Amino acid sequence: MAPAWKGAYNMKEFNLDIPLGEGCEIWLYTKKKNALKSMSFTRLETSLKMLLRHPVSQVRLKDLNSDCIQRYINSLVQDGYALTTIKKQFNLITSYLRYLMGEGIPIVPSFLNVYLPKQDTVQKPKKEVFSYNLVEQKRLITACENEDTQGARLLILLIETGMRVGEALALRWSDVEWDRRAVYIHSTLINYSAPKRMFVQNSPKSQSSIRHIPLSSRAFRLLERLFDVATDPEGFVFPPNVDDGLDRPIGYEACRYEVTAVCKLANVKYMGFHVFRHTFATNCYNRGCDVKKLSKLMGHSSVTVTYNTYIHLFGDDLDTLRDIVN
Repeated sequence: MAPAWKGAYNMKEFNLDIPLGEGCEIWLYTKKKNALKSMSFTRLETSLKMLLRHPVSQVRLKDLNSDCIQRYINSLVQDGYALTTIKKQFNLITSYLRYLMGEGIPIVPSFLNVYLPKQDTVQKPKKEVFSYNLVEQKRLITACENEDTQGARLLILLIETGMRVGEALALRWSDVEWDRRAVYIHSTLINYSAPKRMFVQNSPKSQSSIRHIPLSSRAFRLLERLFDVATDPEGFVFPPNVDDGLDRPIGYEACRYEVTAVCKLANVKYMGFHVFRHTFATNCYNRGCDVKKLSKLMGHSSVTVTYNTYIHLFGDDLDTLRDIVN
């Protein structure tokens, strides 16, 4: 996105006649661009593009009130946007306005009187968490062992470790701790739907995502086999299918094509990369893993995130614990 404004920008000369959208744009590119990870900044860019398409973006700051923002939120509900998307739009506006207040700009904190919708009032329900059952997992593993592709190998590692696909693709051999039978997660592959914008970010989704994951016997054997035939012992665990001389891993689209082919061979519905992560979490729970340990394995920012994601797994156990403390 090319910023609409030009020239130098001085917050001390801020003009309350500036429209909300233009102000957000200036704030984003002058204050946030170098303070965020590339992926986080791109998400804010996406939210900004969405904001600029709505009339509220043309409202001047001195005229901005809670009704303006509330109408924007209500219109998003009416248009059928998911609650997560609506919250992102609201957070973009509030973060910008809070910044201005912190700089001493005399604006009214109108966002304090804006109400976000409840989950049951939005048209798009919260996504259901799916996982493969034991029979489907067995068929997938068998199909993977019969397929000599990066996607097949990746699929096994995802089910056995619960890594996010970007974390798995960003793995280097130096991240494998053979003596501890574990992998060290500290980076992720970012892809903006264009090969020229694919790169490895030297930090994962969040600080809590930096973690060690123990390797199961199957995962350890897989990595041993891959290392034995690796052409670059310092390179990526999952290099491209064709060596182009660049130090990069295989891309998302190539892996998705190969994983989809494996699912078809196994007669199992392909439901995206994240289902393998959910399958790992379900397997851990069924083996007696509690929510705190699972949260650490998954690299979630808090136990609450884990519980809210897998409430269908832990609900009964937590109710039992509640009965004990009562």
